[in-house]
Order: sequence, then C-alpha cells, then structure tokens
Amino acid sequence: MALDISLISDNQAEAGVIATLVYHPEFILHTDYLRPSYFYNVENGCIYWAIQELYKNGVETIDAINITNMLNSNKAVKKKIEEYNLTDMQEFISMSQFACRHTLEEYKLLVNNVVTMSFKRDLNKVVLEVQSACFNSDSDLNKLNSLVNTKINKLTEQYITSNEIELFGSRVDDLWKEICSRRTEDGVYGIPSKYERLNEYFTYEPGELVLLKARMKKGKSAFFMNEAIHKIKNGVPTLFFDTEMQDRLFYERMLANLTGIEVKRIKNGRYSHEEGQKLEKTNEWIKKQPFVHIYTPQTTDEEIYAIHKILKYKMGLEFSIFDYIKSNILSSSENYNALGARCDFLKNNIAGELNIAMLAGAQLNRANQVADSDKLERYVSASMLWRDKTTEELAKDTLDCGNFALTVDLNRMGEQMGEDEYIDFKFDGNRMRIEQAKQHDSSSNPFEK
Repeated sequence: MALDISLISDNQAEAGVIATLVYHPEFILHTDYLRPSYFYNVENGCIYWAIQELYKNGVETIDAINITNMLNSNKAVKKKIEEYNLTDMQEFISMSQFACRHTLEEYKLLVNNVVTMSFKRDLNKVVLEVQSACFNSDSDLNKLNSLVNTKINKLTEQYITSNEIELFGSRVDDLWKEICSRRTEDGVYGIPSKYERLNEYFTYEPGELVLLKARMKKGKSAFFMNEAIHKIKNGVPTLFFDTEMQDRLFYERMLANLTGIEVKRIKNGRYSHEEGQKLEKTNEWIKKQPFVHIYTPQTTDEEIYAIHKILKYKMGLEFSIFDYIKSNILSSSENYNALGARCDFLKNNIAGELNIAMLAGAQLNRANQVADSDKLERYVSASMLWRDKTTEELAKDTLDCGNFALTVDLNRMGEQMGEDEYIDFKFDGNRMRIEQAKQHDSSSNPFEK
C-alpha cells in the first residue's frame, strides 16, 4: 500500500515561517539554507520566494501589494500560483499576526522542521529509487553501491544547514582547544613518522594527505610498510590499501621486516630453529594488532570510502596508506585528470571528511615525473621524493650515510627543505627494512681541489 506523502509535512510550521517573515523579514538572513522548494504547500513556497526576493532588493515592508507584485513579476511563479489558486493575499497578511513568532530562536525551530520534513520526503524518493534498482536484474553490487552513495551524498550535501556566518573570534576558544588536543605532552602533534629527521618537517596529521613519489621497484611499498609497522607498534589503528601486493606477498615481507629474516629464507623455509620460534612469536603478535591489509588492484571511490568508513567505526581507524594512485586510462590528458581526481578524493573525502591521517604513493615515469604532477600536488599537504642515491652521492656521503635519499619537495605543514637537501636512509630490500642513516655533511665536498 502506497504511503500518503502529505503525512511527511507540517503545514503549521510552514505557515509560521511565512507569517514570521511578514513581520521580521530580517530573520531570513539567518536561515538562507531554506529554499522555496522545501515547502510542501506550493503557495507557501511561492510566498517565501517573494519575500526573499523583496528583501534581497532592499524592500523591508512586506505587505499584500509588494508580495503580489513580486509574484506576478516571474512568469514561472505566476503560472504556479494560478494552478494552485493562491489565497487572498490581504487576508493572509491579516492572519499572519496570529502565527507570527517574534524571536529568532522560535523562528529557527519552525525552519528546521520545514527543512527536516523536506529532507524526509526527498529521502523517501531516493529509497523508492534504490528499491526499484534492487528489483532490476541488471543492477550488480557495484552499481547499487554507486547509486546509494551518489544519491545519499548528493542529498546530504543539499541539506547543509550550518552555513551561518560567524565572527572568527567566536570560534577562537574551540579552535585553541582543538590545537591543544592534537599534541602530546612532549609537544608532538599528529602521528609521528618512524623517522625522526622527517618529523622535523611534518607529522601525519588527521585530515591531511602526504604523497610519496618514487620510480617503480625502488622501495616505495617498503617505505609504506615501515611506516605502517611503526604505527602498529605504537597502537595506531592502521589500514594498508594495496593495489600491488596480494596478502601472501605482503605478509612475507612484513615478517621479514619484523624478524630480520630475509624474505627468501622465509619463503623456502631455510631458517634456524630459533628463527622459527621468532616467526611463531611474531605471528601471534600480528594476530592481536589493529591492522588491516586490503589488496584490490582496481577500485572505485565508493568502495574506498565504504572501507574507510567501516574501519573508522569498527576499529577507530587513524592512519591509512594508499599504495598507490594510478589510472589505466590511455589518453594522457584523461589520465592526468583521473589521477588528480583520485588525489582530490583521498584528501577531501577520506582524510578530510573522516578525519584520518593519510599517506599515499604515486609512481614516477622515466623523466622522474608523476604524469601532470600539478594535478596531484595541488591537493596534498606534503610531497616527498624517494630515490636511490647516485654514484657521486654514494662516494661523497660514504656508506654510513646509506644508499637512499628522501627529499621533501613540497610542504604545507611546516619547514621547507632546500633544493639540494635530502635525508639519508639505509634500505635493506632482503629484509624490507628502511632505517634512517647517519646524515651526510652537506658542507663538505671531497671532489673539490
């Protein structure tokens, strides 16, 4: 049996809003999120539109003549009121004194009720559309998931009612409390990196996205794994969203990192009895950690969002790694746009909306560029370049300073790094371990005569 949609309406609240604006048109400035289409009663919506337009034009006298003239000035509105036989305007104005509210707080309560009812009616339409799709044999899981997310997100974006303008000073106390709550007793804010030298430039803060760029097969995933394991050891619920390695491959490398046993020996079983006990102990430790690894070579924004949303609820997700941002589109321009769109989504919809600290990767091409890098870096909070050292750098820095270098080439969260500066690292690919090395002396140059 079809439900009566008129039951999802409040004619008294609608009439109260209009009556109040007749006497207090200035109240309309405090609820500019209220739209004429939100009124179930069409004539109420038309009158609200007329009052809104009058006030915009500087007319503060809301009487029968002004409202009627404004209604007749728009052909579409005039046609609409003719269809619905609009009430005698002078009588309506006279009756408004009985339904009028004289305080802003009372008026806002009426407005919120009108908006809520409109939201319910529109939500009901979405539910019916989703219900219809459920009975459509052509609708698979991805299509349904996309439909639900698209419709719901669009609806919630439409009904944002928190757009009142406040003086910045009124928010200072709350903002200061937020700043203080984001730092620890020892002055660290956000989630620290495993590497102390990197923390001098930024930490992984909730709502921010950090990008790591590297050539393929140069240890990008190893860097991510080291950061992930560091977070897990410090009790930070972590997600590793992997587009490259299946669970078994990731697990082998994770064991190598945690135990110091080479990946090859873990795979072929040629380890000692003591090492075997170490592996068993490590396995028991992994089982208890708030950590999720998901392998999915191709995924949609809707799937990424759903996974993060679920883990935010289930385990209080705080740190997410996305390895890595890529696109299979052949056209260069379309590919650049796709990469930029995914980066934008990760920054705003995942890190921003869900308040999660995020680290993502991007692959460099042969020219050491990330497609159209501007389309990615316009969205990130910080960007790092990870690379192996050149022959000249290895000779100059000595082996104690490691074999890899990291440069913070864009930073919106703290200190800037000079063009010729880099942080020294030791990368042991057999054990998937990356450690901060002794830092080179940039002032010395053994090649100088």
